[in-house]
Amino acid sequence: MTFVKGKSGNPTGRPKGSKDKVGSAARELFVQVMEGEMENIQDSLAVLRENSDEKYLKALSSLMPYFMPKQQETEIKFDEAVKPPSWFDEVLEREGESNNLIDE
Repeated sequence: MTFVKGKSGNPTGRPKGSKDKVGSAARELFVQVMEGEMENIQDSLAVLRENSDEKYLKALSSLMPYFMPKQQETEIKFDEAVKPPSWFDEVLEREGESNNLIDE
């Protein structure tokens, strides 16, 4: 059997976009465990805050990625040529005239 690009080796496999059962079950279990631990987590953070500001801030910052999306840099490019405004040539002409008057 040879591999053909664009053709699945298992055409009757899992449909696109469907969630895997193991991952869903693991997420549900994790959520249940964490819901039961929220009070303990809050107590532990309170102890850290009392004992060491540095450790408290480090613990908070390590939890942040799980609650806030990561910031991503984006670059914007314009392919259009930048044209000066229509009044720009008129201003340059006037400045040229005023420079001529000064030179005289």
